[in-house]
Amino acid sequence: MEIRVENVHYTYPDGGVKALDGVSLSIQPGERVALVGQNGSGKSTLARHLNGLLRPEQGQVWVGDWETSAHSPAKMARRVAYAFQNPDEQLFHQQVWGEVAFGPQNLGVSPEQVRAQVGQALELFGLSAFAQTNPRDLGYSGRKRISLASTVAMQTPVLVLDEPTAGLDGQRAGATQQGD
Repeated sequence: MEIRVENVHYTYPDGGVKALDGVSLSIQPGERVALVGQNGSGKSTLARHLNGLLRPEQGQVWVGDWETSAHSPAKMARRVAYAFQNPDEQLFHQQVWGEVAFGPQNLGVSPEQVRAQVGQALELFGLSAFAQTNPRDLGYSGRKRISLASTVAMQTPVLVLDEPTAGLDGQRAGATQQGD
């Protein structure tokens, strides 16, 4: 589904930092896009506009035929799944399985399909053996993989992954012990 960002402006209310100043872009269905830039350049701010977590002061953001400002983030989650840059801002469940199941369950997916989607996502991210583990008992890279698995398990048309490889270097990517 096409994503269109049209002349978007956004200033953070707490500090007055202007994070987006007339940003426009178009992403076509099937395209994979990486936003690259310096810290503080507005990448995460733009990403949070795509699922309605932030609303433009000026301009419009469209995901398919939905303008994000016209829909709640909960409704936008049917189209756009978002993995936070810091997994600790996203994780809240007491077990890995429940964390990964949360999104599909809230989208109204049948229990059988939830089990299938969660199983696939856990396997994809090497988390199957930790399904009953508390996410807080895993190290940073384990929690990062849980947040990514949670996003992928939703099977939405659009995935937004904010710094998806942070903390997942070659040595830590496969680690699953407390110290990873």
